[in-house]
Amino acid sequence: MWILYAVLYAIFVGFYNVLRKKACEKTNLLFLLAITNTFGFFLVAFAFTEAMQVSANNLILILIKSIILSLSWVLEIIAFKNYYISSLQPISAIKVVLTFVASLIIFDENLVWWRFIGVAIIFIGLISLNQFDKKTLKNNIIQSNINNSNLNKRAINDNKIENAEKSNKFILNDIEIGNFKKKRILSIVCFSFSCLLNGISGILDKFILTDVTTNQLQFWFMLFISALFWLYFFIYCIAIKRINIKKSDWKNYLLYILPIFEVLANGFIFMSIGDENAVMSAISVLKELSTIMIVIYGAMLFKEPNLKKKLIYLAFILIGIIIVVA
Repeated sequence: MWILYAVLYAIFVGFYNVLRKKACEKTNLLFLLAITNTFGFFLVAFAFTEAMQVSANNLILILIKSIILSLSWVLEIIAFKNYYISSLQPISAIKVVLTFVASLIIFDENLVWWRFIGVAIIFIGLISLNQFDKKTLKNNIIQSNINNSNLNKRAINDNKIENAEKSNKFILNDIEIGNFKKKRILSIVCFSFSCLLNGISGILDKFILTDVTTNQLQFWFMLFISALFWLYFFIYCIAIKRINIKKSDWKNYLLYILPIFEVLANGFIFMSIGDENAVMSAISVLKELSTIMIVIYGAMLFKEPNLKKKLIYLAFILIGIIIVVA
């Protein structure tokens, strides 16, 4: 069953990440995370009595996990807001490596040779997808520069004000391209650290779930993380000297949908990791199914380029996952 739970997690977290990016277009990031996690806590509040039985040591571990994951989510959304969500996913290989190594060293799992082959295939797919994205970006910049040059020459030859104005507009596009490249670098750095923190959080889950039930972990995690995001939000509001909440924020229907996907995704991954027969190295790879989901969902929702060609690289990733889990 732990394999099924991990697959369900990947499906729901894929929807969650894509919809969360969409929600950020209309609502402040920190407010979005604070309010959606608060609504999510209400969905798991039924476990109050059971949650009160958790020891102080485990509460500290859950709090540490919550702090780590809250920072991971902030970095992740900053990355998603500034670059293509489908193109950032290859970097999530960091989580696979971290959990895979932890499985060998910390959890003392016996890893058979074909799983290393599966992981290698996944890396080939992820790296190829990233290189394809770089090549696409480079070609777009070259084509944009060619268009800019042609338009500038035409404006000079025609000596018309309206063409000159068009030329100036396209000169600004060079600046926009430069800004886009800077945003790409920022996104890659933020997402890399996000994946690292996310991987650490996943390792902590295995330790926590040896003494804590899924319902108990869900209750305290949602409570802690919602409180943390409200703290971050109010610190931000103090910094800008105003409460950054608009009436239109409450009309953002995604605020009320996201908590459902979050609670379901967390519940499935906690049940998967908490299974005594679960193999952490395999779970870390199964979670990469979310990469496939996010690339497809993101490309469809945000009209991101080259989805059909990206599916070829995603097929490599899927083959690698099947080999590892087999």
